[in-house]
Amino acid sequence: MDQLVQHYLRCSLAPSTKRAYAAGQRRYLDFCTKAGLSAFPTDEKKLCSFAAALGHEGLKAQTIKGYLSAIRNRQIMLQLGNPFHVSMPVLEYVLRGIKMDQAKHHTSKTKERLPITPAILLRLREVWGSKATDPTNIMLWAACCTAFFGFLRSGEITTPSLKEYDANVHLSVGDISLDSTHNPTVAQVRIKASKTDPFRQGISIFLGRTDTPLCPIAALTAYMAIRGGSRGPFFCFPDHQPLSRQQLVEHLRRALQATGLDPMKFAGHSFRIGAATTAAAHGLEDSLIRTLGRWQSSAYLRYLQIPREELAKISQTLSA
Repeated sequence: MDQLVQHYLRCSLAPSTKRAYAAGQRRYLDFCTKAGLSAFPTDEKKLCSFAAALGHEGLKAQTIKGYLSAIRNRQIMLQLGNPFHVSMPVLEYVLRGIKMDQAKHHTSKTKERLPITPAILLRLREVWGSKATDPTNIMLWAACCTAFFGFLRSGEITTPSLKEYDANVHLSVGDISLDSTHNPTVAQVRIKASKTDPFRQGISIFLGRTDTPLCPIAALTAYMAIRGGSRGPFFCFPDHQPLSRQQLVEHLRRALQATGLDPMKFAGHSFRIGAATTAAAHGLEDSLIRTLGRWQSSAYLRYLQIPREELAKISQTLSA
């Protein structure tokens, strides 16, 4: 039974959360070692000292809260109980003080992330070739169109590495389907896991043909023709290495620089921001935009209630 308990404890967190928690736990253990403190079980006094030290180093209050969550997780995994089962008013005041002190002295601007708009997409298309023959450029164009028209996070269409590829999590060949082999008008993209779907219920994104230079169906069919049906990550290079988020951003920024834009003002999230911005500019209702972008938990239900034909028409609206 102990082995089963440990197994399910390990399954309780997503791999990305485990990695984030590991960083916070290492910082806390290092802090306790240098301070001559016993790390666990922890208490309010230790946590206050740790938070204050991080605040003094310049870490943001939100980051510190994440580290505290990591410490809580570690203590629970050690079966020493939840350190936050009792109120910690002093710690709350320390965190508030860190936040207010940083706000008072903060002068630098928040890192800017501009949206990828249809106009910018057209410029990218010119860089990669409007009639691209290079397999990598065809793949990148299809990935960008999918991200934009699907209101997707870059992590939802990429894979960290071939070693880390998980067919139950990452976008795979079987997750893309067309309504017709010869003359497709709708593509269904199955997103099996995402930031807002920790229990992996999955959701389907529908993309429609636009019959314009910005057409997700044309981009996908062109890519699928050269990719073939071999198993593995859907977006991959000719050597079958998967497209990672970092590689997507690097290729995107190189192409943006070639158009004369500042590449550092754009990131993988720029497609999602751009889709929402463009949709709002074209008068789409807020509730529909939230549904398409899955910005609220209730969006799943609203999304499923919208006919696929209506969802597919969104692509034409965005490309107008």
